[in-house]
Amino acid sequence: MVYGDQPETILYAGKSRNARKKNHVLLGTYLIVWEDDGDWLRVSTRSAGPGGWVHKDDVRDNPGLKIFYVDVGQGDGGIIESPEGLMLVDGGPGSQYYRFMKSRYKRIIEEEGSVKIKAMVISHPDQDHYEGFISVLNDPAFEVETIYHNGILRYPSNNLPSHLGFDLGELKTRTVAGQKEIVLVETIDTIEDARAMMATGHFDTKKGNPTTYRKFWDAAIQAHDAGRVGFAKRLTIRDKSLPGFASKSKDKLYVEVLGPIPTKMSGSVEYVTFPDSEDIVVRRKDPADASEIPSPSSSHTRNGHSIVLKLYYGDHTFLFGGDLNIPAQLHLLKHFGDDNPFACDVSKACHHGSSDFHVGFLKKIKPSANVISSGDNKSFDHPVADAVGALCRHTSGDFPLFFSTELARAVSSENIHYGLINARSNGEVLAMAQMKEQHKNKPDIWDSFTVPWKGRFHEVLKDEEETERLA
Repeated sequence: MVYGDQPETILYAGKSRNARKKNHVLLGTYLIVWEDDGDWLRVSTRSAGPGGWVHKDDVRDNPGLKIFYVDVGQGDGGIIESPEGLMLVDGGPGSQYYRFMKSRYKRIIEEEGSVKIKAMVISHPDQDHYEGFISVLNDPAFEVETIYHNGILRYPSNNLPSHLGFDLGELKTRTVAGQKEIVLVETIDTIEDARAMMATGHFDTKKGNPTTYRKFWDAAIQAHDAGRVGFAKRLTIRDKSLPGFASKSKDKLYVEVLGPIPTKMSGSVEYVTFPDSEDIVVRRKDPADASEIPSPSSSHTRNGHSIVLKLYYGDHTFLFGGDLNIPAQLHLLKHFGDDNPFACDVSKACHHGSSDFHVGFLKKIKPSANVISSGDNKSFDHPVADAVGALCRHTSGDFPLFFSTELARAVSSENIHYGLINARSNGEVLAMAQMKEQHKNKPDIWDSFTVPWKGRFHEVLKDEEETERLA
């Protein structure tokens, strides 16, 4: 077996680059070798269209890194295939993520019985980031080594325990970095912590129905008891890197943890609460208001303490920031000061392209490509115009790349073509791709771009500029 080693690796009808092009496959695509003839290999694909002849210069002996930004509708769903193993970052709402997993790994399930998942990461406890994991955990075809989460609880807001007034748990007033803050002090870590919390019965609605949060942890606990989930672990910047992805060698995936930031670097994990972004604006306009501690916002606190991961593979870097908002981004900027660990080649835009972003944070990231994961939920209207404009303005290069799972989706009377976004790296070449909306029976079904992108007509324009210079 070999793997495609070009952004679009071409399979020809004959042993010549002038022969008819039968298929274009992306970097890292698995190719089965049937015949070896000089500089050429006759190959077939498992599911990526017809086979043909490929030049040996266009293939390699390992797949490198593959990242799939799955179209899960209004939510986030990422899948990372690496030499270290399979890593999932958020599972979206509903069942689309699970259906993609079943389709993607159908052959492995049939041949090996199960798929081994090294890391399942829930950036934060919002349904559109983890509900799809419930079906994965309930399916015996998937085994998970470790579930990583930020530790924040989600009590049902319409049935809070009598001792609580906040749906994320117990609050206390603390002095943090010389300033009084309202701090979230109740978090969980291990499977046993989750088991004890679920046993309290506090995670059902007033009508007695289990919340989605409870359904997730119930599924995790049952899978653990069945031997299909190993551990659960709360992840913060104390960990520095994701266990099992901690080697910085060229052909390995290294995953750095950049958030969330607890109030202290040892002892029990506590988080400052974040106010609504509007409160930040008001307090900055009127410094007199700064003497009062702003009221905590549940959504901004749980979103703002999203797990933030930076992936390194060869020469390339990728950022996953969950649903960070303005208060959270200011919190991160303050913590890291003059350091800038956020710069990357590809950024999964925070919070589905909402207006709740800080321009200073975007300037730190400055990627060559942005990916937005969003759906058709009109109560949000993501991605919003100012977010798209700001993301592109603060993307590097003359031809910044912008991908959207929602924009890449196409619906016909016959079916839905989901807007999957691909990122592929061999450590030296980085390619981004999405499937063309009309691609049936065509050899080239991909819109693909190398990163950084110099423009579709770069070579032509370069020749013209050189001619004009010499004239």
